[in-house]
Amino acid sequence: MSLDLIRKKAKVKPPRIVLFGGHGVGKTSFGASTNKPIFLLTEDGMGKVEADHFPVADSWESFMEYLNTLNTDKHEFKTLIVDSLDWLEPLIWAKACKDNNWKSIEQPGYGKGYVEVLKYWREYIDILNELRDKGMTVIQIAHNQIKKVEDPRIEPFDRHELKLHRKAADLILEHSDACFFASFKLGTVKVQGKGGNMTTKAVSGDRVVYTQEKPAYLAKNRYALPEELPMDWETIRAEMIKK
Repeated sequence: MSLDLIRKKAKVKPPRIVLFGGHGVGKTSFGASTNKPIFLLTEDGMGKVEADHFPVADSWESFMEYLNTLNTDKHEFKTLIVDSLDWLEPLIWAKACKDNNWKSIEQPGYGKGYVEVLKYWREYIDILNELRDKGMTVIQIAHNQIKKVEDPRIEPFDRHELKLHRKAADLILEHSDACFFASFKLGTVKVQGKGGNMTTKAVSGDRVVYTQEKPAYLAKNRYALPEELPMDWETIRAEMIKK
């Protein structure tokens, strides 16, 4: 083996982040607060958020046309926001059905359709990587779903996960540097009920992101981040750079 094969430490690249959570937690607003963002929309969820964005993609072809435009044309955008992954998924299913003459993604049977669509997800991921290599931060927004986790070591339990088919979710998570679960911080207070009895009431507080996986939610990061951070881009970015 020659020492000529040794390479210097790679330059740190921008992060690839998945941000998921329930409706109304502020995922789109978070994306708009990043550095020079451009939204690639698969749903009309901008509301009153003002940010540069492509028209809502209504097909896999239009979605990829917008994505390729970002990859080939000169622009000043620094952050790509894909909003959202779970609305992109049916566009991919429709493309696979069209290419294979299927009536539905279930037609091939035995989960074969969900395996077939991974090639479209990989095509999408390849372009995200090219954009990242050119200096763009990538943030992919998704909604959450509560799924039951089966583990033979303990009783089944529920947790928040990405609202995607398992195979697609696994691929997206493997590709990402961080997956944040966005939520309102929960707490409890004691209140006096009828008859003077004290009861416990749940209350929600500030918006936060959870960065490490727990039984209640899916999360991960490659930056040794604290378990919980304010849902604020500058705070999160500063923590990433610190590591």
